[in-house]
Amino acid sequence: MTVTTIFKKSNDELSKAAVNILVEVVNKLLQQQKQVVLAIPGGRSVAAIWKLLASDHRIPWRKIQVLMADERVVPITSGQSNYRLAYDTFLKKLIEAGELPEENLHPFIADKGSSNYNKELKKYGGKPDMIILSIGEDGHVGALYPNHHSVKDSSEGYIAVDDSPKPPLERITMSRKTMLKAKTALLLFIGEAKREAYEKFKAGDDIIECPARLAKQIKDSYVLTDLK
Repeated sequence: MTVTTIFKKSNDELSKAAVNILVEVVNKLLQQQKQVVLAIPGGRSVAAIWKLLASDHRIPWRKIQVLMADERVVPITSGQSNYRLAYDTFLKKLIEAGELPEENLHPFIADKGSSNYNKELKKYGGKPDMIILSIGEDGHVGALYPNHHSVKDSSEGYIAVDDSPKPPLERITMSRKTMLKAKTALLLFIGEAKREAYEKFKAGDDIIECPARLAKQIKDSYVLTDLK
């Protein structure tokens, strides 16, 4: 297991570094396999990355299947939807440019529930090849929260959460077990508000106490931060 930490002083520099890692990892994986399953998050930290991806042409998007690492249980048209943020910021532009087939997008449809989304994941091998994770102030990733049943759940695939410590209450998330199957993880600790989470991440290995630490058990992980 390898964890590579990359420090940059600004969000712009971190976002560029994240895109470069994504490009490198995806193209390396495509030398060994026909497609890449990419799991993406929501959160403020990724917005700048999405904007850069909209105009970056180094990724062969036709070979990328895009699923959500986690999602709020809301319609995909909702302003709270993680998918909508990604779609409005970069996925729609890639579709309009003819780079990304719309059928490669796999949003979570709230009305169909988590069992249906698990079927979607299984179509593509049941696990992500690469997962991007923005970290919460408490060290949560996706909707896996510290010392919460979500992170203790040993299920495969996606799990439903109806008592999220952070609103909204209802969410869906890749389980701990499924996140750990990723070949590569990209973690974002951006901004002073994430300092406590970053210090917890570095201080130990117990995933239950700090879910972000699961990255330490993934084959290749990259930690991007502006914190020293």
